[in-house]
Amino acid sequence: MNRRVGVCVVICLSVLFTACKKSASDQDDVRTAIEKRLSQRGDLNLGVMDREVKQVSINGDHANADVEFRLKGGDAKMEIEYTLERQNNEWQVTNSQPMGMGNTPQSPGQMPEGGPNSGGQQMPQGHPPVN
Repeated sequence: MNRRVGVCVVICLSVLFTACKKSASDQDDVRTAIEKRLSQRGDLNLGVMDREVKQVSINGDHANADVEFRLKGGDAKMEIEYTLERQNNEWQVTNSQPMGMGNTPQSPGQMPEGGPNSGGQQMPQGHPPVN
């Protein structure tokens, strides 16, 4: 009887350890996919900013990650939410948008809804026109 209990405990611990390891691996893979996406953008100077992945949530083959960007030596920061999908056993960024901008999906480089050219927000009085 004790031997059966011991075998069951070993099996349960093995399954638990494997599940935890897989989860940590997926989170690392999500971080890697975001870094890959950022490095492919030619309009970003990654050397002047620090990045911190604040939260990763994975649901099957879909994931969301919240990333905070801060200028080095400054107080300016911005948070971006990334949506990812696992394709061919590799995580791919499918969308990104600034956090707190509603639920409207944004393509990289697209002005958020309510930006200066959308008519949704007015620029401060005396601000030169934005074309």
